[in-house]
Amino acid sequence: MSQRPSTILIGMDASEIELIDRLVLAGRMPTVAAMRRRGRYGRLQTHPPMFLSMVWPTFYASQSLAHHGWYFNKLWRAERQRMEYISPEWSPNRIFWEGLDDSYRIAVLDLPFATASPPRLNGVYLNGWQCHDDFSKQEYPAGFRTEIEKRHGKSKLTPEAFGEQSTATLLAQRREVLETDEQFAGICVDLLKRERWDLFLAVFGAGHRGTHYLWDLSQIDTDDLDDATRTILQGARDDCYQSWDTALGRILAAAPDDARVLVFALHGMGPNDGWFERFQTMVEHIHCGGGSAAAPKRGLIYSVKRALPWRLLRQVTRRIPHAWNKALVPLWSRRMYDWSSTRYFAILTDHNGQIRLNVKGREAEGIVEPSEVDAVCAELRDGMLSFRDIDTGQPVVADVIRIDDALGADAPRRNALPDLVVTWVGGLSAQLSSGVVSDTYGELRWPKGAKFQSGRSGNHTDRGWFIASGPGLEPGQSSQTYDTVTLLPTAFDWMGAPQPDFFHGKPIPELTGRTTPT
Repeated sequence: MSQRPSTILIGMDASEIELIDRLVLAGRMPTVAAMRRRGRYGRLQTHPPMFLSMVWPTFYASQSLAHHGWYFNKLWRAERQRMEYISPEWSPNRIFWEGLDDSYRIAVLDLPFATASPPRLNGVYLNGWQCHDDFSKQEYPAGFRTEIEKRHGKSKLTPEAFGEQSTATLLAQRREVLETDEQFAGICVDLLKRERWDLFLAVFGAGHRGTHYLWDLSQIDTDDLDDATRTILQGARDDCYQSWDTALGRILAAAPDDARVLVFALHGMGPNDGWFERFQTMVEHIHCGGGSAAAPKRGLIYSVKRALPWRLLRQVTRRIPHAWNKALVPLWSRRMYDWSSTRYFAILTDHNGQIRLNVKGREAEGIVEPSEVDAVCAELRDGMLSFRDIDTGQPVVADVIRIDDALGADAPRRNALPDLVVTWVGGLSAQLSSGVVSDTYGELRWPKGAKFQSGRSGNHTDRGWFIASGPGLEPGQSSQTYDTVTLLPTAFDWMGAPQPDFFHGKPIPELTGRTTPT
């Protein structure tokens, strides 16, 4: 049994700080309110902030995107001219436990996007229990998942119903979040009462899933809702946050009295503007000169995939083994387009737009000469910035950012990353738009008021947050926003563990008794 003070990290994945502030004031989140009174709290941001789909590798490796190279759950592999799920075999990622010696006893539960179980660990590890993102089921030691299932039942969280939503699916989403939070809190309490851990890390993911769909009722038809059901659904988002708070209270009650506790979110959630669903069509519209040239020709499998509703696709993919889903991605992406005539293309995204140039010598079937890259990037920048909402005349694109400018052309994982990132003007919803118009490329229209194919009413913000409490920590609010890379170095500092050589962050001074800014 360890004699070190316990360090407890609890992630509330994709929970929005501005909503938390309102619910704390309303008395709906008493556990968070109490932690703030006795602890230190402040804001976080994961850099660069335009990549909101993949923040967890920045956390668990304490490395920036430039070094770990993860921008989405599927990455473009230039040497194979296709998309693939990330794999340790071709994209090795460091995880914090690699830098912690075996004298430390640790428990890790549902760390999003950890690529594989640790080969050796002085402790326990469970992944894929209630993570929002399906990234396979993992465990250490062998049989640990079976043990948890015997004590707590099988996971309450079912595969994501990505696509068209209804009253029934939203009610089911709400129920799953509340039941899953209660179950996962029970697992955490069980392990905390079982023994004293040097490091206990658990991440709540069900609310991330739920609030993507429960943020508001914009993605379902509400005309026929009865008053009782409308009231339940209108309060469902806040119910998810109250559920988190209740679960957190149970965990804190089971924690050792001398533990230091860090509760955090790496990004937040807000209304979904939906422009990412129109992005690929906008890029293709520029590529074909607004219709003056032929659009890039798509491969057969990809054409079928594009033609099918996401709701129907998801009904298939959520019923087949995860390994089959992983195998399908290279099949349809290998012939997304006729590469012999495709100069650039949109990469999969669920927030900001991402564009990859088909560069000769970098892509296996590249056609853009390296000397032409600057001109093509300028063409895309001008084209994307030229789009205005047809109805209001308001620009829809806020900026087009070159990765070389944001991260540096010499970034260690530069070749894995998109070439351009397109960010959107805030406050304008693609659902409320009839389309876009450009002086250069003409009009691109779609049905105004149509529900998003994703079914998501909520999407990410770049607002993260933390609350830390425990012996030696001064209460109060921080005036500084800290980078996500500082969190695990802070935890290692609390444990008295040496900082791993692959960590790029430093401990948060306000949480270590030091006053010099990081």
